[in-house]
Amino acid sequence: MRLVQLAVPEESLSAIESVLDEEGIDYYCTDERRRERYDAIVSFTVDSPDVEPVLDRLYEVGFDSDDHGVIVDIESDLFEEIERDQESESEIGHHARIADAELRAEAGNQIMDPYSFALMTVLSALVATVGLILDSAAAIIGAMVIAPLLGPALSSTVGTVVNDQALFRKGVAYQIGGGLLAVGSATLFAWLLRITHVAPPGRAVADTAQIAARLSPDILSLILALGAGAAGVLSLATRTKSAIVGVMIAAALVPPAATAGVGLAWGLPVVAIDSGILVVVNLLAINLAGLAVFWYLGYRPPTWIGLEHTRKTLLKRSGVIVLALLVISVPLFVTTVAKIEGSKLEGRIEADVQEAIDRPRYDEVSVRSVRVVKDPTDITHPPDHVVVTLDIPPGDHYGNLSGVVGDAVTDVSEQDLAIQVEYEQVAEPDTGEEVATTVVGRGSIER
Repeated sequence: MRLVQLAVPEESLSAIESVLDEEGIDYYCTDERRRERYDAIVSFTVDSPDVEPVLDRLYEVGFDSDDHGVIVDIESDLFEEIERDQESESEIGHHARIADAELRAEAGNQIMDPYSFALMTVLSALVATVGLILDSAAAIIGAMVIAPLLGPALSSTVGTVVNDQALFRKGVAYQIGGGLLAVGSATLFAWLLRITHVAPPGRAVADTAQIAARLSPDILSLILALGAGAAGVLSLATRTKSAIVGVMIAAALVPPAATAGVGLAWGLPVVAIDSGILVVVNLLAINLAGLAVFWYLGYRPPTWIGLEHTRKTLLKRSGVIVLALLVISVPLFVTTVAKIEGSKLEGRIEADVQEAIDRPRYDEVSVRSVRVVKDPTDITHPPDHVVVTLDIPPGDHYGNLSGVVGDAVTDVSEQDLAIQVEYEQVAEPDTGEEVATTVVGRGSIER
């Protein structure tokens, strides 16, 4: 339930009272003598889904969007009428959303003051940088929890769909400023760690799992950002818990921003560029998803003129975002195609190797895994080598097995690959021995 209070001028009061009477809404009218513009304060309660339809009718009969009004979420009343209507609050669907005025206020409340926003952004970037260098997933998750990135992303999209240009510009400014601040603070902090030898300057940071995961981003990263943007919009429009959704949005932005900073500090331009592209792509995708979901939920300006202007603005901004995404996402699509081709090659190699060892001599040998390896910093470079891991029983030796595997790989591969064969010793479970896995040998074959 919502309590709506409107400051109404005398010329509109009778029309507003007629609308409320037609809607069957109980209301209270209080004289307002302290302001020259208004003559009365009209107060009434309605179910949350009915706020916007009622306000739309009031706009039609004279209430202006520039007039003063407040909407308050009611927790309880003395006569339990609200408790009996709580089921309407849990409706799922198009009418479960909050009103436009509430949406605008909620979006504005999601943005911190500039000082707090900057401080929390820097702290999240520093924590994420430590997590990347230490290869600590827990630290990176902590950085995502404290990142204040939900409000700016929602404010820019809300400002577009309700034709609030001030809110839109504020959201965009916070997003751009926050992104630059995160990258800059991560760069400076990582550089300090490097020159003070807290983190060894010669350390191969690009090889850590957390940083490698942000290199060569693919189409799944774009899907993550689109999902984060849509979830953020739904959390705001339905007034569900937004803290967890904020973590999801931060997951698409904070780690790659910190990775870009580490790449700059370590003098690794490929790392910085790949991560920077990922930050920009994710930021655009979050905003695009937000615009689409808000428009789908039916958020519009209250006037026809505003509606036409907003529709044009929405199409223009969405078109710019889509065009920018198509251009900037080219590396993501190239990486996705390369990964698909690599996966297909791994499947063909595994099948051929399995067929090659499918003979009595190798009855107890099986293929554990096949991994095609390429340079993660160069998405256009073909695979460098292939690693084939075989399970063998303890104590057995197969002198020519590496050659058999090498021949099978050469037959199926269309390019020259360095072939590495690894053997894993595995005890049989039915022997009563404890199952163990140990690397007992490696072989490399240059082809």
